[in-house]
Amino acid sequence: MKLIVFYLSCFLAFIAGHMLNYSAIMYSLAAFDSSLLAGTAYGLCFGTPIIFGWLAGAYIDRYSAKKVLLITQNFFVLGAVGMFVVMKYNLEWPVLWFLISSFSVGIAWGFVAPSRLASLGQYVAADQLPQATITYNLLVMVGFGIAPILLTQIVEAFDWQGVALSSIGLFMTSSILLLNAPNQHTRTSHNHLLHEWQECFSEIKRIPVIAQLLFAAIIGYLLMGPMQVILPQVAQDQLGLNNLEKGQYLGLIAVSLVLGGVVAMKIKNYFLIGPSIIVMLFLCGLGLGLIGYITTVWISCVVLVISTTMAGIVVSLIMAGLQHYTPSSIRGRVMSIYTIISQVVSAMAGVVAGAIAQGINVPTSLYVIASLFLLLSIWLGLKGRALKSFVRF
Repeated sequence: MKLIVFYLSCFLAFIAGHMLNYSAIMYSLAAFDSSLLAGTAYGLCFGTPIIFGWLAGAYIDRYSAKKVLLITQNFFVLGAVGMFVVMKYNLEWPVLWFLISSFSVGIAWGFVAPSRLASLGQYVAADQLPQATITYNLLVMVGFGIAPILLTQIVEAFDWQGVALSSIGLFMTSSILLLNAPNQHTRTSHNHLLHEWQECFSEIKRIPVIAQLLFAAIIGYLLMGPMQVILPQVAQDQLGLNNLEKGQYLGLIAVSLVLGGVVAMKIKNYFLIGPSIIVMLFLCGLGLGLIGYITTVWISCVVLVISTTMAGIVVSLIMAGLQHYTPSSIRGRVMSIYTIISQVVSAMAGVVAGAIAQGINVPTSLYVIASLFLLLSIWLGLKGRALKSFVRF
């Protein structure tokens, strides 16, 4: 029952968090008519873990994931309150306050995401942790898919202030659900932050499959940024879709990621995990390159569904593998590294793909990212001995 309550708390927070991310972009465009502000606000929401993620990992291992989660989730509430004030009242410096609010949301992501991942070990036995992690990741992807749909409905009915208030309510409910959560934690030595991370990297070096799973995550998240930034242009310019059809085309991403999470649950006991990750990463890169070449709508849809479904499978298996191999003493720090990878790598890949698309053209941007994707996948296949030996949970 406690695990179900934890999942519910996570799911509510995922929906609210992604609504705030989308608000940072969409409200900037609607109220301030500024693409620059939209990009800056989104960067503040998703880029800050590269700074705060290192602190978060050390704090989770020092003080427990539950404490860090319940304290830092309030930064989400603070950010939502700030957005509400900007949306509701005629402030003197609305852009500045909106950016400060987005920054508060980013601080929360940097701490809350690894805290939730590290908390899973409190709810299930070690042999059940991979399955619990895959279920968790499925909720992440469902929340990601539901958030923009729910946001547009709330804006239509209650305007933008309703989005901020709804997010506040969801976060407060999420925190209340965790008040009685388990908190079994053995405090590690309180050393200098740099020393604690040196200890973590020494432990990772002793278990090479962890480093190779993290490298696989870097490759996998190279796909996410270009998908968000470039595919709208592919749908419009290359496939000639109208706005409704473009929305349906892009909606395939969320549906396929969720499908990938479901498939991962079914195949985890029947496939060689490590080799499957490497092969599917290669095929994802190949699919990304093909999307830049294909001009037939139905073929592009098929390739998109196959590629993003495999991406969903890969991400789920990588997260489960990290939970399986990571010792509890460094789980917070490893999950923080994963969080940094998932947010920063995807954002950087999106920026690079967008710059190439603007400077040259859209297909070339996909070809460049896909080529990098394929090269790194091949390198991992050749060098990742520990990952290739990972065959079962």
